[in-house]
Amino acid sequence: MHIMIVGGHSKVHFLVKKFIAEGHKLIVLHKDEEECKRLAKIHKASIVHGDGTDPAVLEDAGVVGCNVVIAISNSDAENLIVCQVAGKIYGVERTLAVVNDPEHVEVFKKLGVHAVISTADIIFGVIDQEVSVDEIISLMPIEAGKIDIMDIEIGSDFIAAGKSIIELDMPEDSVIGFIVRGEIQMVPKENTIIREGDRLIILSLRSVQPALIEAIRGRAD
Repeated sequence: MHIMIVGGHSKVHFLVKKFIAEGHKLIVLHKDEEECKRLAKIHKASIVHGDGTDPAVLEDAGVVGCNVVIAISNSDAENLIVCQVAGKIYGVERTLAVVNDPEHVEVFKKLGVHAVISTADIIFGVIDQEVSVDEIISLMPIEAGKIDIMDIEIGSDFIAAGKSIIELDMPEDSVIGFIVRGEIQMVPKENTIIREGDRLIILSLRSVQPALIEAIRGRAD
């Protein structure tokens, strides 16, 4: 898969490392020259210094031919422009934008961004959980599908209580990004045990939510 990441700071290094390890062709476009230098020293990837909101810069960086463009800067406006230019001008199949203001989510969707994540920590938590890029991309809307974020508190009668993540019969197009346990927030691993009172923050396609709820709560009588 050919992926372009535009913007981002502390998590860019992790994303680059992960995507390269999975064998994907990767381009990183960043307007911070010092950040580009740091990335170039650490990673064997195409690191380009420039403003991703400029169509000419995107084209020179290699957006033509990319399957996915991920915009993760701190500016919602910049992320929107990057995704619109990539999708509408250069025909990128899928665009993903992280937004800092939840009120912008519907605007981004109406303007054609394929996937909009309103909580950056959740998507990065999914990445930290060692989910493959193919699984991440599979959560992006396809045709009529839409990605949702669910917040489920585990009751004592839930079948998930006392089980590890790997033991759950969750549908393919879903993943647990975070577990909130009292004052603690954690990124779960496969062997993490779910406890009564835990809050699970889950990303899923809307179409699989009934199966997902059944996998967490159990079949309704």
